[in-house]
Amino acid sequence: MSASQNESDWKTSWASALVAEPYSPENVEQRLQDLLDGKTVLGVTGSDKKNAKNVLEGFVQGADWTFKPSAFDDVWHAVFKIAKRLGCTERIREATYFWTEAFLLDEAWDVDPPEEADKDHPIYGGEYDNSWISASLGDARLFSLGYGYSAFAHNAFLDGLGLGGEKSNSDSMRIASCAQLLAAGQRLKLHFHGGGDSHDTPGFAGRYLKARPPKEQETAKKEGEAFWREVLKALEDQQSQARPRAAALLKLTLDHIKSDSPDKSSAEVAKIVWTSEQS
Repeated sequence: MSASQNESDWKTSWASALVAEPYSPENVEQRLQDLLDGKTVLGVTGSDKKNAKNVLEGFVQGADWTFKPSAFDDVWHAVFKIAKRLGCTERIREATYFWTEAFLLDEAWDVDPPEEADKDHPIYGGEYDNSWISASLGDARLFSLGYGYSAFAHNAFLDGLGLGGEKSNSDSMRIASCAQLLAAGQRLKLHFHGGGDSHDTPGFAGRYLKARPPKEQETAKKEGEAFWREVLKALEDQQSQARPRAAALLKLTLDHIKSDSPDKSSAEVAKIVWTSEQS
């Protein structure tokens, strides 16, 4: 077995152990802490406690959560609580950016016609790029929870709505943008409107206008409001280009945003996105 396979295998094993039954937010955090302390959890071997910071960083960078996107909220809370105890919060925040880039680089696989798609790609369910959708949801929840937000997730959000200047699009990318809006619509709206000092978030998510002169803030707010109207219009326009499942989700998301509803948890969004897969 290659080194890269070993790297992937331990992250997969750890991820599975964290969210195994009996499942609870407390169990997710305790299991991750135990693994970092070198303990065995549900048959999965932990790491050298002396290397906890490096191991946590590597785990965050490469774990694939496509198999259980509903757990993102609990996983992120656990990761950042432990990172704080270890004194490496910013390092782990950077690791989430690396993770997002790994899963949201380029475009979803279904941009190409099915006959041209890479048949060896690890497609979950066979019709949509669930890895792309899951990563979009995960990064949106990072944003809504205040842990950070990646420019790759931001670009994927725009591309899925046809607002990023990219000609290529797909239902997976549309669904992923819907997942971001359901999971972090209020946070995204605040970001586009300038944000002020409300819910300040480090990194890309924290680039707000509070240090600018009032006149510049007002201009940026107007521009943000205009762009948000473009987002709403895109949710409507993309429905005519999507197949039934994605079109229905675009409509549901538009209604959610128009109603000014709170951001939904990862579990709530996962239920909406993946339960509708069979409809």
